[in-house]
Amino acid sequence: MYHKSLFPDPPKVPESNIHHLLFNRPDQQEWPDYTLFVNAATAQRLSFREFVERVRDGATALSADVAQGGLGLRQENGELVAILSENCLVRCIPIFQSSL
Repeated sequence: MYHKSLFPDPPKVPESNIHHLLFNRPDQQEWPDYTLFVNAATAQRLSFREFVERVRDGATALSADVAQGGLGLRQENGELVAILSENCLVRCIPIFQSSL
């Protein structure tokens, strides 16, 4: 049996890049640089902008040519990287930085 909502269909959502949505919206430039993560063991803090820079460093390490010390991954070749983390991405980022 097929059921149709009595409400109108929601408007179409335009396609967008999740990286742009999370890290590169114009309104984010106006935000204060707030603390995003705190290491409970060391009390070390990581701000939102520091985290964004780590993400960009990781993307650079993945896409830089092998001759430059990167992994040479390319979207044009159908290559994709997915990162799963049970806690947060801060644990993954230092791995990328060591390859720069």
